Amino acid sequence: MKSNFRVLLVNCNTMMDTLITAGISILAACLKREGIDVRLFDTTFYKTADKTGDEARAYTLQVKKTNFKELGIVPKETDVIEDFKKEVETFKPDLIGLSCIEVTYKLGIEMLQAVRHTGIPTLVGGVYATFSPHIVAKEDCVDMVCVGEGELALTELCRKMRSGVDIANVQNIWVKKDGLLHKNELRRSMDMRDLPFQDWSVYEKKRFWKPMGGKISVTGTFEINRGCPYSCSFCVNSGLNKLYRNNGGYYREQDIPRLIDEMLEKKEEYNLQFVYLVAESFLTTSKKRIAEFIRLYPQVGLPFWIEARPESVTEEYVDILESVRCEGISIGIESGDENIRKSVLGRDITNETTIKAFKLFENSKIRVSANNIIGFPTETRENIFQTIELNRRINTKGVMVSFFSPYRGSSLREVCELEGYLKEEDIAKDYRLAPTLDMPQLSRSELAGLQRTFPMYVKFPKNEWPLIRICEGQGPEADRIYEEMSRIYTERFL
Repeated sequence: MKSNFRVLLVNCNTMMDTLITAGISILAACLKREGIDVRLFDTTFYKTADKTGDEARAYTLQVKKTNFKELGIVPKETDVIEDFKKEVETFKPDLIGLSCIEVTYKLGIEMLQAVRHTGIPTLVGGVYATFSPHIVAKEDCVDMVCVGEGELALTELCRKMRSGVDIANVQNIWVKKDGLLHKNELRRSMDMRDLPFQDWSVYEKKRFWKPMGGKISVTGTFEINRGCPYSCSFCVNSGLNKLYRNNGGYYREQDIPRLIDEMLEKKEEYNLQFVYLVAESFLTTSKKRIAEFIRLYPQVGLPFWIEARPESVTEEYVDILESVRCEGISIGIESGDENIRKSVLGRDITNETTIKAFKLFENSKIRVSANNIIGFPTETRENIFQTIELNRRINTKGVMVSFFSPYRGSSLREVCELEGYLKEEDIAKDYRLAPTLDMPQLSRSELAGLQRTFPMYVKFPKNEWPLIRICEGQGPEADRIYEEMSRIYTERFL
């Protein structure tokens, strides 16, 4: 038995995306509950991209500009790889656990390669590893891959490593040993009530400052449920629901009283100003559960942000959410073409249902955003303008537009591979920064032009559309007109 077992968790995050990651926080808490020494290396504040997601969204008129510099928060000037090597040398962990998403996978592997000479065992987890374990396991710097949830798997792995017993048969973990790859079976999904409260002590204090609604607040992230009851084809939840279909199901809900207790603890300890509730569709649950949340949440009393599907919104819910300080809600439109929504995306929601949902917020103080996605396989320019037209009918203040990114785990990823838009090993791009797909009917440059002008098409009168069309292009003239129209848009609508 090793008396002092150390784990270095690595959060390979996109640059300056400061929303606290509940997954890492829970993993740290689970390990500490076992008496394991945990440290976190976080890439958030390193210069790992040309621009941040928030900067991209501000440039394309989706959100108000915010400035971290006003809080003294700027990207670190040191090199992320060199600092990681120093952290490993100083901490001397017994295990390095890398958590990454698809867009940060390459950086994560580069980091592990940089410390391979130490011989420290490495484990890679996260949604990309879950759906690409065969790809991840090929990396020389990777010893183990976590498929699915990591809380119980990582805890069992560390317990066995600390005791010096065989680790080849830990459920959820693929293990390289003696020239073989042991592909262990998936364990059942765990009961969320068995999870410890998140451990936020592993994060730097500045990590809690998060832009939301045009201001930067100390924000806490809380899992009110895990997964999604729906399986939209563009979302990795379609893959998670399939993966866990015979293993207890992936979608689960946290007990409301337990959730409130955790919020109260964190509010007091971290002086929280804002709450982000992790729920793919907050209102898709029982009325009893919503009523319990509404009854208990005033104890917390902080403004919060949620996401919802159009068909789940009712007049009653709008009123009671406003009464407990719901400040913002994002509602998914995705596509304005009903046929694409139903046959391609797996969302059988009519335009009229969507319009009705947004209309219910007209007299509310809750800030409402419409979430749109462009660049689906088979989608045309005409289809995108159907989405624009639906947004014009809705006429909500917040207009968000993302690129469709075929992340591994989503069922649409398979369609894209079959169509030859990308290969199995290709990495999808950040949905905020650039399109992944280059399609015959819609090139990357066309999609980029449509994304940056999308809010303009929604908000400006149609007699301005010829000028907006020029802004879709590239070059000095297009940029000059875009800057001028952006100034006008910002003054009128943001």
